[in-house]
Amino acid sequence: MPRLPKWRRLLEESRRQALVAIDFYNRPGDRRSYSDFIVHLHLAWQDLLLASRMKNDRQIYYQKNGRYKKTPDGSRKTWDLSRCLKEEYSETSPIRKNLEFFIGLRNRIEHNFEDNLLVVTAPEAHACIINYETELIRRFGDNFTLGNELKIPIFIHSLQPAEYDYMAEMRRGIPTATLNYISEFVADLPDEVTSNEKFSYRLALMPVKGPKTQADMALTFVNTHDLNEDEKLQLMGKEGSVIIAEKFRNVVHGDEMLPGKIAQEVEARIPFRFGLNDFTRLRKKWGIGPAKSGDKKGLPNSDTFCLYSPAFQQFVYTPKLLDRIVEAIRTEGGYSRLLGKEPRLKHDG
Repeated sequence: MPRLPKWRRLLEESRRQALVAIDFYNRPGDRRSYSDFIVHLHLAWQDLLLASRMKNDRQIYYQKNGRYKKTPDGSRKTWDLSRCLKEEYSETSPIRKNLEFFIGLRNRIEHNFEDNLLVVTAPEAHACIINYETELIRRFGDNFTLGNELKIPIFIHSLQPAEYDYMAEMRRGIPTATLNYISEFVADLPDEVTSNEKFSYRLALMPVKGPKTQADMALTFVNTHDLNEDEKLQLMGKEGSVIIAEKFRNVVHGDEMLPGKIAQEVEARIPFRFGLNDFTRLRKKWGIGPAKSGDKKGLPNSDTFCLYSPAFQQFVYTPKLLDRIVEAIRTEGGYSRLLGKEPRLKHDG
């Protein structure tokens, strides 16, 4: 049997890494590892793009002054995933931004908080896998699909209030540095990227009732972009409950503060001046609260640090956000980096 070309062997390794990643993601309980999922998914994408470029006789090695860079064992040094993304996708591509999100997240994962991160970043993880399958087929054909080797996982999902409380608590349990990374990464993206399913893939699940036919499948995926308004209404009108994967917003508990009050509390706990405009600039930088005054829709991560009060028709902010701001700007360096200006001491006129 003839030896497979190098690009084909690399492609098979890419598919193997992708299946390992999915296995780590789907494992229950202590056997699941979100960090391993990200590591193997990173390798799967890197090998996929390298194999594609090799197949088409395109550059995959680092060069300097016309010479190839070498690894410690003397072989040519191949491009890493970040370099591949720059060559294969535009700077605003949702696929590229989704992968850059996980590249940055990879070294921020702490073992004790893996499940917390899985809850918060599940839509991005789903998008990353679906993007991989799409690119795999687009570049190499249907014969290389992962679909023949994967089965629909059996899962249990509770819709009781206790489950909502659990999910909100999981978000709050993420370390501050990692939470900052997620919030700032998403806040820096344009709306057309964050709302694109190639960056964050959210699902609507509907149990189908009625007599079963031979054409029925356990899960049927429908692209809403392929439906007109009447077809969407007909789909949503079928019998059965609908589960939409979107962020759950907590309710007001009584210890939240209005923007002016939280600015005062911040200033009282740091040595510098801090006003309402500073607070607004910082919360928007972190993707917290409404994008514009009067909006009822919060920016990413609003459910953790601020809550919408229907009674007052505005957002209120939690003590956790107060603590985060104080910790971030209590030094001159932190203040200057986040607010873009030199701090003024409170006792200065």
